Amino acid sequence: MLAMRHRKAIAAGTRKRYAKAKKKGKTIILDQFIAITGYNRTYAGRILKLKAGKVIGYAVVGGKKIKYIYVVVQLLVITIISF
Repeated sequence: MLAMRHRKAIAAGTRKRYAKAKKKGKTIILDQFIAITGYNRTYAGRILKLKAGKVIGYAVVGGKKIKYIYVVVQLLVITIISF
């Protein structure tokens, strides 16, 4: 099993190829991605379709509803990993 930072790096590299590919190409790319990361097929497809600026979740902090946007979460992960 790969570490989370490795899976995220693989996803970032694969995301560009996946976005440009046609349907048959996407199937092959998705199969390879699943074999490498061990993700569920549906989850892997969602990960590869993420775009910058997309809201990926919400949290309630101090009574306020906060949106987690893909770019912000990615920056947080990079910051945490670099420490």
